[in-house]
Amino acid sequence: MLLHTHLAFAFLIAIVSLKFLSPANQLLFALILLIGAAFPDIDHPKSRLGQMAWPLSVFFEHRGFFHSFFAIALFTALVFLVSGSMLYSIAFLLGYASHIFADALNYKGIMPFHPLSKLKLKGFMKTGAFYEHALFFVIVAVDIFLLLVF
Repeated sequence: MLLHTHLAFAFLIAIVSLKFLSPANQLLFALILLIGAAFPDIDHPKSRLGQMAWPLSVFFEHRGFFHSFFAIALFTALVFLVSGSMLYSIAFLLGYASHIFADALNYKGIMPFHPLSKLKLKGFMKTGAFYEHALFFVIVAVDIFLLLVF
């Protein structure tokens, strides 16, 4: 998936989460969730984060460790240690998990148990293809609808 699709989906998760979790600082909660949604692609040399942390793409394969359940747990724990906030850790977890879920829809798939297993969960979409663009517009429409309703 492309960054804008990940962010649109994460924004949908943020809107719903804000309604039920009611954090004191809603903007910070949503921002952390969006950062979590972008973070897994830090291992891709052409992603924005990957370009800023380019050595990672040398040592980690794309959709390997950073797209695993272990990475979700590790980085969520780090966010908790740094922030001391369970709520902000949940925001990061939700964003990260939304990215992993969305990439599981891609035909290249993800390896959720990497490095213990190379088992792949694969979907049907190709990054940047018609189905992804259609999904993006549907998600944005739902985002707008929920913003108006909530």
